[in-house]
Amino acid sequence: MRDECRASLRADRLHSAMEVGWLVMSWRLVVIAALTVVLARSTAQEQPCSVDPQDLQAYDDVRGIMLNRCGVSLENADLRDRGEVLTRVTFDTRTGWPPKDRLPQGFDPQRILERGKNPGLGIRALHGQGITGAGVHIAIIDQPLLRNHQEYRDKVASYTAIDCAGVPPQMHGAAVASLLVGTNCGVAPGSALHYWAEPSWKGDHSQRAEALRQIIEFNNGKPLRERIRVVSVSIGFNPQYRNHESWKKALDDAKKHGLIVIHCGDIIHGVGCPLEKDPDEAAHHEICYFAREFHRRPSFPKGRLYVPIDNRTTAGFEGVQDYAFFADGGLSWGAPYLAGVIALGYQVDPHLDIETALAYLRETGTPFIQEGWIVNPRRFIKKIRATKTERASGGAQQP
Repeated sequence: MRDECRASLRADRLHSAMEVGWLVMSWRLVVIAALTVVLARSTAQEQPCSVDPQDLQAYDDVRGIMLNRCGVSLENADLRDRGEVLTRVTFDTRTGWPPKDRLPQGFDPQRILERGKNPGLGIRALHGQGITGAGVHIAIIDQPLLRNHQEYRDKVASYTAIDCAGVPPQMHGAAVASLLVGTNCGVAPGSALHYWAEPSWKGDHSQRAEALRQIIEFNNGKPLRERIRVVSVSIGFNPQYRNHESWKKALDDAKKHGLIVIHCGDIIHGVGCPLEKDPDEAAHHEICYFAREFHRRPSFPKGRLYVPIDNRTTAGFEGVQDYAFFADGGLSWGAPYLAGVIALGYQVDPHLDIETALAYLRETGTPFIQEGWIVNPRRFIKKIRATKTERASGGAQQP
């Protein structure tokens, strides 16, 4: 039974890592997607199981909802010798920990949660300069949202549900919304968020394609400052989903209408900064956990933009003050990060176009593996400012 629960917990973490996955957690099932084989399966958690808390492993998932599902409690465990492991588990504000005298010396879950709220790569320095995405309208297409979470409740400008009315809030929605516009966790906390909820667990691209069409319609006739400029969709191209071609056509139409849609199927990949290092330094970031451990492949996709996905804290979905720390993230966490960086760019120059934005992200990024770049938001904004000044002066600036 211990192995059964261990497999269940690790399967949920594997799902969080997959490029085509949405970390789908509905109240009835967990959808698990694998990038390389594009094979989806679901598992119903019907039978309680147990694990030995003394056998916790790095990157296990000990969020409260996961422990309750398996009938596990850590509160009576002696974890004093598990310091290295505990700094690399996924947990939340509902995880019940043992008393301090049965925890490793210096282990502080609250400190880790707070550290994980920092987007890293100099984002907070830009916020300090007033670059927060203010005045920029952005959108998310994802699962039903806990709309009144303290991280983003004042940022939600509109909310539309497609084929999922009445479905309770899901983990994924709260997470991506907080990573994009969250007051403490978000890359672009000054932006206005328009949210389209859709049932990703149905394995059908048609709802998100419809959401994208509605976003295009929303923009029709509006001045530039009132249009949605960038859309975050934490899913890629799963050909096993129905209406795959409809989704591809919707993406093509969005591009023709000047929308940047950031999803998990083309340009992004993930990195993570170890907890003991400064997340604002690109040099401290490593390839993300799922790429190291799950793929185990000798090479990675070329030409990708790498953004932080490991060791990140997001809003929780069970309560308006809940938070979760993900030691190992998935590319689902990457889409809102990159969308937020682009929103910062739009604040500086509303006339930035799609190809220019992506070119600047590569030009200003920190070179990384396989001809890729870790995004450098500060240099990105500096480049946009310089180009805008040059354009306004009507001539080339001297280097």
